[in-house]
Amino acid sequence: MGNLLPLNPKIHVGAAGVMWVNGAAGGVLLAFGALCGTLIPGDWDRRLTYAGAAFTNAFGTLVLITANRPSIYFVGATLYLPTNGFVWARFVALLVEVVGAETLDASTFCSALNAAGAIPLLFMIWLDGFGYNKFGTRGLLWMDATPNLLVFAIVVTLFVIRGMSLRSSPVPHSTPNASRF
Repeated sequence: MGNLLPLNPKIHVGAAGVMWVNGAAGGVLLAFGALCGTLIPGDWDRRLTYAGAAFTNAFGTLVLITANRPSIYFVGATLYLPTNGFVWARFVALLVEVVGAETLDASTFCSALNAAGAIPLLFMIWLDGFGYNKFGTRGLLWMDATPNLLVFAIVVTLFVIRGMSLRSSPVPHSTPNASRF
């Protein structure tokens, strides 16, 4: 049994399968998801697209919860990894919008916001570990999916309650000095 998935031995996925999905293939899937983030038109509301990306990631996590079978593990991981890349791409798009084109010292501000964005990631690592310690693999996965679903629900609720419409995000226009960078 030492060759089984350390996260949940009931799934019966060998170490080679876990390494393949979470190694080189996982990196390709993450990159693919991030590239899919470029398919979202630049003038769509980045707040909502970020929340929507979180929802897609929660869906991938929920697939992993459905059954303890190797096929579900591979399908779930194949959904989870690209949606995770997609979330990061939408996070960067939102970050760039928050910084704005006219911000002085934009690189410093962007770096500070990016570092602040790592705080929830650290909290999620702790929360996932807490879920795993208390409730096993399903607890870890639920702890991973729940905040994504919660963020999506909050954003959609705010849009509905405040009567907010999907606004177009400003698309920066080229300036004559832009080509020198």
